Amino acid sequence: MRNLEIERTVQAPRSAVWAVLADYPNIADWNDGVNKSFAVGDALEGVGAERVCELDGSVKLHETVTEWVPEQKMVIAIDRIEKMPVNKATMTFTLGEAGDTTPLTMSYDYEPKGGPFGVVIAAMMGRPMRKGFNGFVDSLEKAAQGAAA
Repeated sequence: MRNLEIERTVQAPRSAVWAVLADYPNIADWNDGVNKSFAVGDALEGVGAERVCELDGSVKLHETVTEWVPEQKMVIAIDRIEKMPVNKATMTFTLGEAGDTTPLTMSYDYEPKGGPFGVVIAAMMGRPMRKGFNGFVDSLEKAAQGAAA
């Protein structure tokens, strides 16, 4: 497994950041990197909630919440990944408390496809992935600021 971690301070209160993340099936409403998202099954939040995200280039992700601690932590298993050089992945969001701002850690653990060749591909993917995840946090921050207003 490889890891990519982003630590940022989001300029919005933790309750607003959590409200955006907790609207689990609707990530496409605020994340420009997701073209379409929808719930799978009846659970819309909490452990066991599932969603599908369709990204650019016909990339499709099936994701399941595996840990849910309101306003503190959410862990998402990316169960199926289509058209990406990744076998499986886990995304963890950890939120701190700092009044009008929120310390956020976003950790992405992933297993590249392709054995030894996949390790080389993963090394090349590091910079674009970091850029994409920082863009994700930018979008999250903007949405949380809107939710707080």
